Amino acid sequence: MLSGGPADEEEWDGGAIAVLATPRTVRRPRSSFVSARTPSGLRVAISGWIDNASAMARELGLAPECDAATIYGAAVEAWGDEAERRLIGDYASIIVTGPSSMRLARAPWSRQSLFWASAHGATVAASIPRPLFAAGFEKRGDPDQYALAIARVGALQGEQHFFAGVRRVPQGAVVEIDHHRHRTRQWYDPHALRPTRLKRDEDYVEAANALLREAVAAALRPARRPGILLSGGLDSPIVADEMLRQLPADATLPSFTFVPLPGEHGPSLPGLFDSDRPAVEAFARMHPRLRPQFVANEGFAFQNRMQDFFVAADAAYPSVAITDADGARQAAADAGIDWLYTADFGNHTFSNDGRWGFVEFLRQGRWIELWRMLRDHPGDDRTMLRRLVARSLLPNLPAAVRSAMRTLVHGQPAPSLLKPEVEARLRLKERYDTVFGDREWTRSRYESNEMTWQQCGGGGEMVHAVEQIHGLRMRAVPQYRPLFEFCLTIPTGQYVRHGQMRWLARRMAMGRMPEAQRLNTDYGRHGVDWHRRNAPHVPFLREELERIADDPLMSRIIDVDRAIDRIDQWPDQPSRKAYEDIFMPVAAAVVAGRFARYVDGRN
Repeated sequence: MLSGGPADEEEWDGGAIAVLATPRTVRRPRSSFVSARTPSGLRVAISGWIDNASAMARELGLAPECDAATIYGAAVEAWGDEAERRLIGDYASIIVTGPSSMRLARAPWSRQSLFWASAHGATVAASIPRPLFAAGFEKRGDPDQYALAIARVGALQGEQHFFAGVRRVPQGAVVEIDHHRHRTRQWYDPHALRPTRLKRDEDYVEAANALLREAVAAALRPARRPGILLSGGLDSPIVADEMLRQLPADATLPSFTFVPLPGEHGPSLPGLFDSDRPAVEAFARMHPRLRPQFVANEGFAFQNRMQDFFVAADAAYPSVAITDADGARQAAADAGIDWLYTADFGNHTFSNDGRWGFVEFLRQGRWIELWRMLRDHPGDDRTMLRRLVARSLLPNLPAAVRSAMRTLVHGQPAPSLLKPEVEARLRLKERYDTVFGDREWTRSRYESNEMTWQQCGGGGEMVHAVEQIHGLRMRAVPQYRPLFEFCLTIPTGQYVRHGQMRWLARRMAMGRMPEAQRLNTDYGRHGVDWHRRNAPHVPFLREELERIADDPLMSRIIDVDRAIDRIDQWPDQPSRKAYEDIFMPVAAAVVAGRFARYVDGRN
């Protein structure tokens, strides 16, 4: 939406939300899109969905078939900011409150993005940046944001984005704009949720299953041809089973599973498995109405659709280089799926492993639980003393001491591909440690919840891009606010018991999947074929790095000589270290370099 000029009856969706008014300095797109209105006549638009729309419509005295924007507008006029607490869903919203004012909002735990910009007497807001530039605003990249993205700490929370002058609305916040002055109210605090305490262990399982049923029912409501991205773990099969329970008895559920290309994928690692196929096939035998498809992503390399993501999302996240799901999503689109569901954030909610328990149990003196947790952790073949020191004692020491000791044992981490002066100016190490920890697991429930909040808040424009590229809608079923809040507030002992991690999910999985799968403690090692998939493209990576060397902007950010040295160390055989130290840093630099040229129109 756009405000700041005379009201205009012509409105525009633009692949995002809408443009509503046109001052002389901003171009006016043409379309027949008509926005909803609040009861007082203000224009309102919403991207996403309201899961309790029917209940809210009844409470507001609206017709049951009311659209989400009309319900939202009525709720805000009736309850003000309190409407954001009462509405359950994943949405971004805009209300034009006056000739030069807007009210923008995003739900908490939301992947619906919302951006805005002000200049020349106009304000524009949209769910992806592209309509802002189509309306005439300057498209100018912010080099600092490119550097933050390369370091994997950029564009998460906060209001900054890849473009100078473009701001993002934070999740769980309301932004009011009036004549280019703005005020942000962060009304939602994930750390202020009240603890959830129930009488019996069984009560937690019943409550989690009930909330999962609600989440699946809400997710399936708009789907005509649903499908699911399915792994061989715990969370997505639990979601798939619940979907099958709620679909009509004669309906089938197509599932889509990434499997690695055949060939050498490096040494098998303890506690991990390389392919989801065996577990998915066993799960399908238990669920005859499941229609599994296995996709090996042959021919997919991250540069194949890099430009498509730039055009669709106006963003340059390093995750563009991770192509595991690309083939599965395309297979779903080819099969006519209109809504493709995932269990993203399942490991942050009902399938959480409670890994902060290593520190919590030590601090609480729960020695038996701690011993069992250390003893039974999959893939850890160290002595019990070393496990205790590494997982429980070391995290309690000051950060500098932790870092020095981990360096002593594991060696120095690979240097960044950013220039040292850029790293220092942007405090990248401190930012990385804040988001991901200093080469360690989260040390407390607070840290775990904060990491989940950070990871949930950014990158929503990439979801819109995936939908545009593949021509389907996406929804993460666990990203249902009541389920999120329940899982973030129950005791650690519901996630870890008698040394068994992911204890809540394993109890929820009873009767939903084969016992071997339910009790399996290994994690899927996704992307194991990265070496075979990307080795043929090493010349492309080198060429892109050489182009960065000639780029007056990006050469001031990226240490190209170091990056080329890194690509010269490309291994003959795959290893996890090579993936982390060579492929991903180089790929992130290439994505940023290409994006900078795209922004400047030099591709």
